[in-house]
Amino acid sequence: MGVESELNGRSFQDAISRHDIASVTRQLIESQFVLIHLGDETESEEVLGALTASSGGRDYLVVFSSQDHASQFVETRSDLFESESEVGGFWVDGRTMLDYLDDELGILLNPDGKGHRQVETDLIREILDELNLQ
Repeated sequence: MGVESELNGRSFQDAISRHDIASVTRQLIESQFVLIHLGDETESEEVLGALTASSGGRDYLVVFSSQDHASQFVETRSDLFESESEVGGFWVDGRTMLDYLDDELGILLNPDGKGHRQVETDLIREILDELNLQ
């Protein structure tokens, strides 16, 4: 089990507002996240794909700063899932998440919940560039 991220605090939101690439990058790397995986019975082998969402014509990776935030999202947004038994979650550290993050995706942190943050794709591209991941 992972450790809850500290990204719910004011510091992360302030860094996003100031467009402080170094601070946002550092806080993401130092955090751990829960990603939601939807099971697919047609998959012949285990694939850990993560839940994404579209908003305003842009795509986002949906991430949670704690198991509680992820569970609450699944419970309140049951309309998105055919069956809760198909929904699983897994912990990932911030660096690994960024290593695999497509530069066409933003990040939705704790959607529909306390600590909701949105990191746009332009900021993600700058973070990936900062880390030499593009």
